[in-house]
Amino acid sequence: MSQSNPKTISRRRTEKFASGKVVMKGAIQKGAAASTVRFGSVVVSAASPKQIELRRNVNSGQAALGRAVVKIVKAGVSLPAGGGVPLYRADPRDPGLLIRELNGKTSTGAFVAGKFKVSTKR
Repeated sequence: MSQSNPKTISRRRTEKFASGKVVMKGAIQKGAAASTVRFGSVVVSAASPKQIELRRNVNSGQAALGRAVVKIVKAGVSLPAGGGVPLYRADPRDPGLLIRELNGKTSTGAFVAGKFKVSTKR
């Protein structure tokens, strides 16, 4: 059994079955609305959040999306290349080859036995 942070140890009574499943007793108050999610043979039930919590989380998510929208709508990916770090991309003329950019030089080739073998200089 692994050590856990004392702040995260549950004070509720648990019951362990031979199959290794752990059941928390009293985790949801009787009469409280609960949500149940199934992952194969695992069933997780939790108290449903209050309406005010849902609204706060929706507002928080919308605010985060508003901050990220500038970066999300911009097409492409920027990969800053440092010295000695090769960047590879597919060759549009020949799908069996790669284009390698390394230290300002561009080469076409393929990986053979785990190493890039240059076939054509560009």
